[in-house]
Amino acid sequence: MTYPVSVKGVFCAPDGRVVLLKNEREEWELPGGRIEDGETPAGCLAREVEEELGVRVRVGAPLDSYLFEVVPGKTVFIVTHACTLEDGFVPVLSHEHKEIGLFAADALPGRLAEGYCASIATWAAAEAVSPFAPKGNPMVGHELERDRLSRHLLTEAYNNGWANHRLLRACAQLSQEDFRAPRTGFFPSIKATLNHILTVDWFYIDALEREARGAPPHPDYRSEFFAVEEPFDTCAALWEAQRASDRRLIAYCRALSDEGLGRVVTIDRGDGFQHDTRQRLLAHLFGHQIHHRGQVHAMLSSTPVAPPQLDEFFAAGEAPLRTRDFQELGWTEAEIWPLQLP
Repeated sequence: MTYPVSVKGVFCAPDGRVVLLKNEREEWELPGGRIEDGETPAGCLAREVEEELGVRVRVGAPLDSYLFEVVPGKTVFIVTHACTLEDGFVPVLSHEHKEIGLFAADALPGRLAEGYCASIATWAAAEAVSPFAPKGNPMVGHELERDRLSRHLLTEAYNNGWANHRLLRACAQLSQEDFRAPRTGFFPSIKATLNHILTVDWFYIDALEREARGAPPHPDYRSEFFAVEEPFDTCAALWEAQRASDRRLIAYCRALSDEGLGRVVTIDRGDGFQHDTRQRLLAHLFGHQIHHRGQVHAMLSSTPVAPPQLDEFFAAGEAPLRTRDFQELGWTEAEIWPLQLP
């Protein structure tokens, strides 16, 4: 089954409040709309925002993607992006909506779909305006000194994304036959193992984000994340989804402070509840990724594609060896190591 695609943007007015629009159903939604033939997602979103609000935005990184039942029987595939204003903000409401609304990221209105709320929370964390973010700039002076552990968890999230990028770039060189071929491992193929890494990421990142925004535990995580054991059949599609997941995890970790690491995340397991601190849950998630990436690495040894080096962290003297990877990821060394501590 195919679904229409709608690209939506999260951005703020100059006063820092998120821009929302009220539709004919009296519901609030993010600006954006249906992608047209021949358009890129970024081109679609820029066009839609200008048509709906009369303002221009620069479209940035993807935030999330999901299926959304707009009304009973009508489902749309939503893709959300972070955006920034390019010029001034003098909005002009189009005939497509009834009202423009400006809302703080931690004081969103009712009748705003949960998926939009989640995208705003991810954007807010990345922009360091989340109500759960540490006070001040955590990358500077005493703030960095105080939040050593949460800063380390952020570097773990970056390293996790870097390792996934290297591994999936290698796997993308495999033929579809080699990608799916039966192999010895905890899961029976490279395809199955990589899908497992991703779906478990979805599960735990959802739980962490829910706690951060004060939402209840997911009521049916099995149907949401594990109903399909291998949701992606090709490495290219899986790689794109893993990149989006890694960005969500980095955004979440960027908003952490040491004093908040003890907050408890609750997961509804159906037959009981799991209660773990943020710190424990993140440590488990990173360990899970490393464990299964290692299995894929070993499986690659029996293919025509050489397994990439994954046993590095971020040694200072090896920065030149990361140049290509960081260019592809859009990262800089200073972004990850902004200050050298003793």
